[in-house]
Amino acid sequence: MDLASQLQQNARTRPRHPAVISTTHVLDYLSLAASSNALAGKLRQKVLPGNRVGIYCTDPIALAISFHGCMLAGISAIILDPAWPSARLLQMLELFDSPTLLCDRDGEAVLRALGQNPVRVPSDVDDVAAVPALTASYDAQCELLVVFTSGSSGSPKAVMRSRDSWEQSIARCATTLGATKDARTMVPGPLAHGLGLYALVESIATGGTIVAPGRWKAQDVTTLLETENCNRVVAVPSLVRLMLDQLESNLLATLRHVVTGGEPLASQLAQRILRVSPQITCTEYYGSSEHSLIAYRAHQRSATYSMPEFIGTFFDGVRAHLHASQGNGVGRLMIASDFNATGYDPRGPGELERCKDSTGVGDLARLLPENRVQILGRHGEMLNINGNNIYPAEISAALEQCGLIQPVVQAHRDAADRPRITAYCLFPDPRMLPDALELHGELKNLLPTYKIPHDLVFLSDWPLTNSGKRDVFNLPLPTTAGLRKLRLR
Repeated sequence: MDLASQLQQNARTRPRHPAVISTTHVLDYLSLAASSNALAGKLRQKVLPGNRVGIYCTDPIALAISFHGCMLAGISAIILDPAWPSARLLQMLELFDSPTLLCDRDGEAVLRALGQNPVRVPSDVDDVAAVPALTASYDAQCELLVVFTSGSSGSPKAVMRSRDSWEQSIARCATTLGATKDARTMVPGPLAHGLGLYALVESIATGGTIVAPGRWKAQDVTTLLETENCNRVVAVPSLVRLMLDQLESNLLATLRHVVTGGEPLASQLAQRILRVSPQITCTEYYGSSEHSLIAYRAHQRSATYSMPEFIGTFFDGVRAHLHASQGNGVGRLMIASDFNATGYDPRGPGELERCKDSTGVGDLARLLPENRVQILGRHGEMLNINGNNIYPAEISAALEQCGLIQPVVQAHRDAADRPRITAYCLFPDPRMLPDALELHGELKNLLPTYKIPHDLVFLSDWPLTNSGKRDVFNLPLPTTAGLRKLRLR
């Protein structure tokens, strides 16, 4: 069923069921349908055919109305990130020819300060008595939205996505991810990024409830969890860890499904999630802004993984093959599915690798029996240290087996220009650092000496990108003064 028909059906069959809950307002399905339909009518009069509309919202309710208003009007929405600095925001507006802008209250102040004239979408909508007849402009292959990559591997790229791609993705994958009409889903992070926005659209399409502060604030998440019996969380692993670290455990007792994506989920963190409740499940998905959902794995209690790479099952309808196989079953992963994006907007950076109806993910992978895949990481993740080819994932796996948390392995050069392996991991308590000799002994049983890190740097927390992912490009150099670290060799 298409997004417009699903919204109409939910407004008719469960009109007073909450669709979106923010820290200040509750929006039911009837009000969402009516507000979106009214906005769609205004957009048809204001926006010329073929033009796009920019959405600049932190508020979840204003964002939901704006997105569905554009969808009903048949107008593509450019999802602008409120976390961008002003210079980047202006750059993007100029790139897309200063489109008509929809915003919330906070966004209006920012945009007007930049000389823009946006249309404010209220979050406190009037009560509605009757279900509106939604007049949707529908073409399955028309452009639904432009969403930007997080920029964690470079400058944000503008990904063009058709309406049908997300409708197919939701129809085939929602059940696997626990998105049902009974789901009350907490999204603790920003909604202007692919993971959060998809969760919002998925929840509304399946008749559930999205509960969101609009950005990560521990107090706002606490307030919402105290009043709403959330049974599902969708977030990047870094934000799930912050929830476990900063929130009272009783606030998480009602959770039954935790869904993570956007970055690898460390096995230690998965086990922490599974200890929240005997009934809880933890599903990690592998995907991208360019491909939507690709594969998933359900983490099991007390499971140990010999390698930290993602090994999962392809979602229904996803087909894969490898390019440039290295002779050991490893090659660049190419994906063909109805969920794939159209491509990058030609006015911005980026170009997808293509092969017939497949596009490249950018990761090395190995295809396994029973429709499974092992993800090995990006092209550049292999290090060459003194003539030895070294995969950071192998070192990370050994460090995890030694009990270290979320290790990240990088190569640096010291003052004498010698290559050195540096591993970073979380270790919140500086009084409990491991013994260097004991750790070196454990690693010698798992790795050749040349693969043992020279330095082990302990961080109390990760630097985060705007989307809440670990920012591995801004880790401190091992020579930075004041770091807690161990010299292993």
